[in-house]
Amino acid sequence: MEAINNVEQFLVDIWYDIAGFVSESAVYIDHAATECLHWHTGGKIHFFFKDAGAMSVHELDMYNFRYVKVQNCKKVVIISTSTDLAFYQRTVKMMLEKNAFEHCTIITAAHSSVLNYEDSVSLEDRIDYTKLKRDVKSWMHSNQQLQDCSVTILFRPIFISLIDNGLFVTPPFSDLLSPLNNALLKNSQYAVDHFVSLFNSLLTYLNLKEDIYSIGKFSEYVAEKLETLPIAIDRRNSLVAAKRKGVSLIFVDRVLDLCTSTSNNTESLLSRILCTLPHLPHHYNDVAINMSPLFCGPQEFVDVPGCLASNDKTLMNILITKKQKEVLATMNKILIDILSSKENLELRENLKPKLATRISAHSLEKLVNKFKDVDDLHIISESSKKLQVVLGIIQALTSEKTSRLDLLISLEKLILQNIAVSRDSTSMLGQLSNIIKTREKRGLDTDNILALLVHIYALVGTEIQFSLQQEQQLKEAITDAIFEDITKLKENILNSKMSVYQQTLSLFGYGILNISYSSMMSKSSSQEIVRRVENLVLNIFDSLFSKGRIKHHPCDNNWIIIYVIGGITPEEIRETKEIISLFNSNCQITIAGSRLLSPLDIVDKVLLSSINY
Repeated sequence: MEAINNVEQFLVDIWYDIAGFVSESAVYIDHAATECLHWHTGGKIHFFFKDAGAMSVHELDMYNFRYVKVQNCKKVVIISTSTDLAFYQRTVKMMLEKNAFEHCTIITAAHSSVLNYEDSVSLEDRIDYTKLKRDVKSWMHSNQQLQDCSVTILFRPIFISLIDNGLFVTPPFSDLLSPLNNALLKNSQYAVDHFVSLFNSLLTYLNLKEDIYSIGKFSEYVAEKLETLPIAIDRRNSLVAAKRKGVSLIFVDRVLDLCTSTSNNTESLLSRILCTLPHLPHHYNDVAINMSPLFCGPQEFVDVPGCLASNDKTLMNILITKKQKEVLATMNKILIDILSSKENLELRENLKPKLATRISAHSLEKLVNKFKDVDDLHIISESSKKLQVVLGIIQALTSEKTSRLDLLISLEKLILQNIAVSRDSTSMLGQLSNIIKTREKRGLDTDNILALLVHIYALVGTEIQFSLQQEQQLKEAITDAIFEDITKLKENILNSKMSVYQQTLSLFGYGILNISYSSMMSKSSSQEIVRRVENLVLNIFDSLFSKGRIKHHPCDNNWIIIYVIGGITPEEIRETKEIISLFNSNCQITIAGSRLLSPLDIVDKVLLSSINY
């Protein structure tokens, strides 16, 4: 636990430092930094800044044109994770021109060495944010007569959200994914430079020397960037004499296993929650939970939703690692303990113990309804986070999407059986074509079908060759489905609740999606593709990294970080933690990734991103 505790202290120190700058200031914070702070504070961002003395807190977004003038405030603190100079030139400029701030502090997660400057900017202007400081001063001067405006720009490595003890994600890199076309590697250069710069900052804080491993071409590219980073080389050289154990850092490409990540067949309840509940606006790893069942009156969505983020990391660990029956039993006990407090003697007398086998989402819902009879709001406030998690579980298990997920799971099982029995003679694609044609009657959306399609092709790999006739029928069925979806989109006004698939159709000008499914396939066999992360952990303890094959073994260090570039699913985390628990190892393994994934995220980030416009 020492290693992950050090990461937590890393976050505590960063945000404590930032809090020292916001007194009597208007604070503007971007989406990625907001998500990092969201998990650090357990969803209490506003209280964090209020307690630090901030006068107001605002969203910092390139497409937010509703910035209002902040009254009676001379100081502004801008917290950003962007390396894009255009972001500052547009967004920050617009915000500063609408106000009359005299003092501006920009806290950025982008070191001056990784800011995306134009080629025409001189080396002198790039050092220590010289050009950006000059630009910010000019924007401040344009709106006021004062000429003594002060501008301070500070680098702080904001990039980690600690989900539970042994798991973290990196919100600024939620979109970082290995491209299917290796020729596009250069398009990720700035993001990778930013990523390795921040990882180096973490290792510098922890005073650790890393051994770097990679699985996949993009991971190899990232590993090489970190290995050859000049300041990282200097750090490692300075630690050589210390002769202390360091950290083994293993990067893994998400696209090496698209089968596991597109499966709905999971025992992790967090997976079900991510698939059924809407995400918090501009968040990738947390959901919006309706809190209205706690209150009397009409059952409408409360304006301020609940969430899963909590300072009690055991709650997230339960959602990830425990099976549904165990989770329900635990939540039932939590509710009974709250309702059985001394202040609720009357309610306690009416509570009856229930067998674990009889606990369901509906029985939890009945217990939650009892909180409407609780007069002491302090009890609800004190247990707020536990109640939010319980409501999230109830809403996920009683969602109208549940029947759709159950159908998708049954289709996955049917496909697996079909492949196992028929192999090359399988008629699976013909069956899938019929499913596409009848998708509306079955309650399925086209993006669900696309996720299932990715799952099938990733599962069979190159071992099974589908007939050309069946593939042609499948293409025709998909084309017809897309045309039907386009027609419906034309009839409906675009709104923020559209899926990424629908938004893509709109942005694409209602053209036909030219998707090459074969381009998603690895050259490895399906057995090598499936369960890549879980097999990696087994091999760490087994023979993959045998000392006869490589200079160092990951277990030579006390701490191993497995980072999946492109994101990781709760089910992969659950199975990996289960494997780790079977071994009495002297090293601690931390799982990490760009983000938490659901099957539709793969459709968005992998399939739709491969469209040829």
